[in-house]
Formats: sequence, structure tokens, C-alpha cells
Amino acid sequence: MTAPVTTQPYPQKYTTPFILYPPALWENRSGQEFLPQLALDQTGQDYVMYLSIPFCRVRCYSCPYFVDQLSPHDPRNKEARFVDAIVADLERWASYKRFQTGSLRAIYIGGGTGSLLKTAYLKRILDTIFANYPVAKDYELTLEGNARDYTPDKLDYVADSHINRVSLGVQSFDESILRIIGSPHAAQESVKAINELSSRGFSNIQMDMMYNLPGHRRETWQRDLEVLRDLDVKHLTTYLYRIHPGTPQDKFIKMGKVAPLVDKESEYVRNMYRDLVEATENMGFHNYMFDHFCRPGWENVYNEWTFLRNNVEILGVGPSAYSFINDYRVGGRKDVEGYIAAVNRGEHFISAVSSQLSPRVRKERYVMNILQAFAVDLKEYEFQFGSSFLEDFKPEVERILSRGLAELADDKFTLTQLGREWHMNVMLEFTNPDFWGETTALEHPHWAMNTPMVDLFAGRREDWLGA
Repeated sequence: MTAPVTTQPYPQKYTTPFILYPPALWENRSGQEFLPQLALDQTGQDYVMYLSIPFCRVRCYSCPYFVDQLSPHDPRNKEARFVDAIVADLERWASYKRFQTGSLRAIYIGGGTGSLLKTAYLKRILDTIFANYPVAKDYELTLEGNARDYTPDKLDYVADSHINRVSLGVQSFDESILRIIGSPHAAQESVKAINELSSRGFSNIQMDMMYNLPGHRRETWQRDLEVLRDLDVKHLTTYLYRIHPGTPQDKFIKMGKVAPLVDKESEYVRNMYRDLVEATENMGFHNYMFDHFCRPGWENVYNEWTFLRNNVEILGVGPSAYSFINDYRVGGRKDVEGYIAAVNRGEHFISAVSSQLSPRVRKERYVMNILQAFAVDLKEYEFQFGSSFLEDFKPEVERILSRGLAELADDKFTLTQLGREWHMNVMLEFTNPDFWGETTALEHPHWAMNTPMVDLFAGRREDWLGA
């Protein structure tokens, strides 16, 4: 079942690649009295863990996210105090039946810069997790970070530790481009770290790269892809570079110190994406989720459990880490010292909470997440919810099909090429109408990555989806 294609299916394209649902978060005014709502004494299920290491050495010029710049001298001993706190917090969360009886399927150490911690501290944290949590035998543990952190002792530890996946934020192999974006990464250090890990028998390496950076020529991007081809990398995540309002890069561009970005809808930038698709196909990679490419069998397990399965819980530990527990989104504000103080008081650092998901919102969340892999399996949906996707979302499905954004075939609702180009708008079709126009959430604390969703839903649905 297909429909005539229209090249402008919506009033404007939404491109920020974050769907955190439900979008609104509210200040937790009940403190630790909120904990019973998480039902921590109930039997657990499969879950994943996100560990927030909230430090960077420098802040990239367009980074809008939480970061605490950690001095190499560390005069206040912040790194050690933070590690003491996160170990105590991990042990406290592990004491609950919910996380003792469930199965920990994947662990992601991010930030900030996960690899920045001293090797001994990293080992202490991982030893705590494996001593206290029911980690699945086929777990995935990703360490995200910067090639500059991979000293010989850290390379040796990572290659012979519980870590079985490394993610490096390379962004580009061109030194001049890295200087323009204020990146702490160095091209040759990235190549060296990948080769050093490979030589130690470590095979599951993923890279982040960006395109359409300031002054980024297509020829430079093509050279980056050639370097990638020659490295033993199994997974690639790519993003369009974005200028976030109020960041140093935003100011540099307005002052004329940095070249403005080329229009992301231009044929020039589209050709950069085509270069990416061609290069990854030639390398034997497949595009299994938006922005994610890999060799078959090397998909991101953390993403699979988080986005591609129904209602999998997330235990977020650390400042600015968010959890999804008992159908609530909960987390702590961007405050390292506040986090340390709360843990030392014997408390969990929960400053923001969502409303509990209703049965309808659970379905919406599932569909929005699963569409990041381009399709809804109709039989799987019915197995998960005991109802029909086509009936539950009849008006939304009809609108999407009528605009040539998806097709129905082989018991699947699959995005067309046009649907992929407008995928964020398509995903927004499945959001709850009652969430739009919510402006009071703007005044409440929320995670930096959640900001785009709160801002978006403060507006009008019609501006993005039409009448």
C-alpha cells in the first residue's frame, strides 16, 4: 500500500535527533519520599545502566550539554570524591529487589568523558558493578571517551577488563577542522588509539563522526571516510554538526570569526550524506538505525535494549544521569557537588521526575522508539500490547501513508525514503496531543539533552505537523 509522493509533507522539518518521552519533567519537591513510587521492592526485569562521568578536559565550542571541566591538577580532589560517591550510589541502588532480581543487559559509561577517569578509579567502579549487580552473561559494556585518555596502562586495562566495547568521539581526522570546533581530540591520537586497541585483540570499536562542520569541505569529508575505511572499526555513528544557541561557537559565527554552516537541506550537504552511505556500503556496513552504521553482528546492544524493545528500564547513576523506572523518567540536575553531598547524606539524587506513563503513552513511546529502526512490526506490536497498531493509531497511520512517508507490506509499517528524510516529524505524529503547548515545564529543572523536547512541546503541534 503506497501513496503519491509529496516532497513537502510537513510545514517544516524537525531535525534535532533526540526523542525523550514523555517530554516534560517536573521538579521533585518530595525529595526521598518520591522513592516508593519507583516500586524498588518489586521483582525486577531486564534493564540497562547509564553511568554519567560528568567531566571533560575542555568544552567543545558548540556543546550544550552538562560538563564539569576537570583540571589535571584537581586541587579539590574532585575526581576521588566523585568516585567515592558513585561507588556508594551504585551499592545503594543495588540493594533494592528491583535491581537484584532483574538482569543487567548493557552498561554505558558516558558523560562528559567516560574515559577521563584514572585507570584505578575506572577499575574500582566496574568492580563495584560486577560485584553487586546481576550482569547478564552476554552483557555489553561500552566506555565512551577521548583517544587522548588512552595511556598505555589504560589501553592494557581496557583490553583485559569487563569493558567489551569502546566508543571514540573522533568527529574528524582533519586537524584544522578539530581546532575550529574546539575539539579535544587529535586525529593521529585517534588513529593510534584504535590501532593500539586492535593490536591488543580488542575488536569492538565504534567511532563518532560529524559532517557539515564550519568550513567543512566535501573533499575533507571524503578523506575522513577514506581514513575510516582503513581502520578496524566495527560501528560508526554520524551526526550533522549543530550550532546550539548561546554556545561559544554560536557567538564566534555571529562575530564572523567562524564560517557559518552550509544549509543542511542544500544539495551540497545531501551529497556529503550520500558520500557517507556509499562509503559505509563499500565497507560492508549497514544502516540499522538513524545515524548508526555497523558491520552485521556489531550493532549497539545498549541501543537495542533501550530503544528497540518494549519498556526496558534504565538505571542512570551519576549527576545529570536519567533513569526510566516503573514508567517514570527521573534524574538529577547538573551539579557534581550537589550529587556528592546527596550521596554522602545517604540519599539518591533525584531532582526531576515525569508523570507516570499511562497505557496509551507507553504505546506512543514504544512506536517512537522503534521507528528509529525504520519500521513497526505489526505482529510484535500486537504481542507486546494485545491490540492492533493500525487500530490504535488509525488517524496517524492514515496521514503518514497518504503523504507517502510509509508503506504497509509483509505485516510491517515501514518508512519510505521520504519518511526517512522527515523521520523526526513522522515520529512526532505519534505523540500525545495533550502534551503540546506545555509551557510550565520550561520553568522546571531538566536534563540538557531533554531541553529540545521541552522547548518543542511548549509550541504548537500544527507548526510541525500541519492541520
